[in-house]
Amino acid sequence: MSEGLHRELMRLRARLAAAEQALQAIREGKADAVVAGGPGGCRVFTLEGADHPYRVFLEQMQEGAAALDRHGAILYANQRLAAMLATPLEKVIGRDLDSWVPAEARPIFREWLEGALREGARAELDLVAADGRRVPVCLSGRSPGAGVAPALCVVITDLSEPRRREQQLRRQTELLARARAELERQAAELSRSNAELEQFASVLAHDLREPLRAVLNYARLLASRGLRQSEDRSQRYLARVLGGAERLDRMIEGLLEFSRVGTRGRPPQPTDAQAVFEQACSDLRELIESAGATVTHEPLPTVMADETQLLRLIENLLANAIKFRGAEPPRVHVRAEWRQGEWVFAVRDNGIGIDARDYDRIFAPFQRLHRNADYPGDGLGLAVARRIVERHGGRIWVESQPGKGSTFFFTMPAVTDRAHEQACGARAG
Repeated sequence: MSEGLHRELMRLRARLAAAEQALQAIREGKADAVVAGGPGGCRVFTLEGADHPYRVFLEQMQEGAAALDRHGAILYANQRLAAMLATPLEKVIGRDLDSWVPAEARPIFREWLEGALREGARAELDLVAADGRRVPVCLSGRSPGAGVAPALCVVITDLSEPRRREQQLRRQTELLARARAELERQAAELSRSNAELEQFASVLAHDLREPLRAVLNYARLLASRGLRQSEDRSQRYLARVLGGAERLDRMIEGLLEFSRVGTRGRPPQPTDAQAVFEQACSDLRELIESAGATVTHEPLPTVMADETQLLRLIENLLANAIKFRGAEPPRVHVRAEWRQGEWVFAVRDNGIGIDARDYDRIFAPFQRLHRNADYPGDGLGLAVARRIVERHGGRIWVESQPGKGSTFFFTMPAVTDRAHEQACGARAG
């Protein structure tokens, strides 16, 4: 045998031994890929072996997955990573992962790779896909152990959607902050406007009442001294002047009360509505007795309210029920029931009733349905009642039929556990 032929035979035996060793590694599942040379250069082929179920799992992951060697070359990748990089899978395997990392982020990548090989590491950076898109990702890598192939197992999580949601949340937060600032500005403007309105109403009322008091005083002086019996017409004129002046004085006082509901009220606190009702009946005792009225009630709850304004509200509704009575003595009944997180009060009477067309009108300031001679008043009682209820965040409405009485409903907020604790603490202090 010639020396050249002997050398060729030894080379073939060595290649056969290497091939057998590689096949044994494949059979035992110790190999992840085979590098094969060809006209176009070396190519890496992934293998299926004892870890086939594990590879199927990786392919079904929503995150990208890859196996790297110590230098960052991709030995294995799943389809999700290939889609993330907009690169065919066969062109992903065999390339260095940092070939998709932009130049400015490569120092971060190298630092991450070294840390992942030592003890595991995470890093956030951008990858540049083949179509030019920048894909923000989180790299999470850990070595399976010394001497084990591959050198590094990596999970690549696409952060595009979380970043989009984060940006959307940031925009919404900014919009909310702007809306809150605008709301605070409007609240401050409204507070200033209310203060100016109250000051204007006070000045206006003072300036109006000054000459009005003079008219009243002189009219009362003339009435007290009396006129000759022959001057009946003058007496009638004087009575009209006096009645008109007194009504105007009441209207001005009512207008002031109406304007102050929103500016001079106290913060709502737990208030015993039954105690307030009893106080209202005591204040209206003369009216109740003179009209022969019967006022009854069911147990009333504790609500969150400005006690003074709740008293005024109940007094207005009771007085209204007694004033607009029919031929029978007035009967008024007050109750409250729990509905959907709030208390609904009802004030029912047996009075003259209200036409459905006037349900909204009666709550407007100075709106009267009857002549003053028949039912005297200034037309502000129900308007003040509505303003008080709305200040407490509630609603007020009426159900009625002419000749069959009316029921006025209004809502009041319930007492929360926190409000009750605060109230108890304030009383204890």
